[in-house]
Amino acid sequence: MGKVKIRNVKLGDHEAFVSIYQNAYKGFEQYAYTKIKDIRWYFRWLMRRNSSGFFVAEVDDKRIGFVACDVNWYSEYEGKQVAEIHELFIAKKWQGKGIGSLLLKKALEYGISKQRDVAELWVGVTNYKAIKFYKKHGFTAKEVAWGKWLRMTKKLLKN
Repeated sequence: MGKVKIRNVKLGDHEAFVSIYQNAYKGFEQYAYTKIKDIRWYFRWLMRRNSSGFFVAEVDDKRIGFVACDVNWYSEYEGKQVAEIHELFIAKKWQGKGIGSLLLKKALEYGISKQRDVAELWVGVTNYKAIKFYKKHGFTAKEVAWGKWLRMTKKLLKN
């Protein structure tokens, strides 16, 4: 495996985003957009929400995963702005190689740099592999909403 490079997403990354998103969510379609036009809309939405917190991982100039951290997100549960991890996914063949950990670390560092003291995310209740991954990185399970999403949080800054 070549060196993993993480950089900010550019508009030109949208086709790779669509392709890797579809690959990564195979078997978890109940938690994902399934139409290409919706996945493209989602990419643009993430860019508009917080492009500075939207990152792509590359190996040998090949895009292999994405993370989106939105520091402009207001959490009704926390009652304040948080570092919301809207998305984190890695192409299946690259999973289990530490790339998700690198992307998550980059997103959390971004949240800290913007003075957010809590990171929040929502994960599918049956996505046990992802839940285990987030717990390994210090996230705590909170409540389930809409019957299929588990909210998880992590404290980022000491008060």
